[in-house]
Amino acid sequence: MLLQEEEADSKMAIEPTLAALAKKTNCEKQICRVCYARLPPRATNCRKKKCGHSNQLRIKKKIK
Repeated sequence: MLLQEEEADSKMAIEPTLAALAKKTNCEKQICRVCYARLPPRATNCRKKKCGHSNQLRIKKKIK
C-alpha cells in the first residue's frame, strides 16, 4: 500500500506556471566569464568587484 502511494507521488508533474517561474529564476541568467557570478539576463557588466566589473558575459547553458 505504501509503495503504491510513493510511486503515485513520483509520477506527478510540475505545474506549468511553477515550471516557468523556476526556469526564469534558475535558467535564464548570464554568467561572468571571469568570476562565474550569476547575473540577470539583461546585464551588461558584472556586479562583482573581484573581476573588475568585467563586461565578458555569456548566457547560461540550457539544460537538456
